[in-house]
Amino acid sequence: MPEIHPTALVSENAQLDDNVEVGPFSIIEDEVIIRSGCRINSHAKICRGVIMGNENTIGHGAVIGGDPQDLGFNSNTNSGVLIGNGNTFREYVTIHRSTEAGGNTLIGNENYLMAVAHLAHDVVIGNNNILANNTMIAGHVTLGNKTFLGGGAGIHQFARIGDCAIVQGNAVMTRDVPPYCIVHQVNQLSGLNSVGLKRAGFSPAERKEIKRAYITLFRSKGSRAENLAEADLHTWGEAATVLIEAVRTPSSKGILTR
Repeated sequence: MPEIHPTALVSENAQLDDNVEVGPFSIIEDEVIIRSGCRINSHAKICRGVIMGNENTIGHGAVIGGDPQDLGFNSNTNSGVLIGNGNTFREYVTIHRSTEAGGNTLIGNENYLMAVAHLAHDVVIGNNNILANNTMIAGHVTLGNKTFLGGGAGIHQFARIGDCAIVQGNAVMTRDVPPYCIVHQVNQLSGLNSVGLKRAGFSPAERKEIKRAYITLFRSKGSRAENLAEADLHTWGEAATVLIEAVRTPSSKGILTR
């Protein structure tokens, strides 16, 4: 049986697996599903429509699945938040549900969101990402895998953050961040995340090829189209191709190239 503190309010229509802990004064609403090994700390609120995998930790005062901060949103819309396994959401993290009927904000596995981080509606996050304190992710942002977002960083709606990217603390990104790259200040590209690539398990040959693709795309004097055409003259491995295709097919916000 789940371990529920006597002061917690848990809906009869919520589904909690065995080995779930619910702390003092927490609220769990209708249609919530929480799988084994999850821990909900005190004063947290898990809102209607949240489905949570195994071994997730919800910090004190966090609100998961709240209504989107969209002035046109109808609170009767049936939407939710889908969360994978092994995530940690520290104190006062807020995650909003989708604006679309039947839609979900999506969070993968083994992500670590530090205190007061915010994920807006319809965000999609992969695996093994770290979001430092006060990180602000706007609606419809897509975040890849193994990224690091520094404290206070702000990401504009609909932008994409590629795999193994780093966003400096207090930076503001209104365009896509290329995979494997470091960015800072306002839409400023700093270079490759060489240490992160090594830690992520890319081989020396892959890292060398990614660097060669980076130089072709971002350090050549031509336009983006000209640099892509130059890249297309060569054969690339899978890892470097990810970088090239991110530049070729950005979101509606465009991608940082300088």
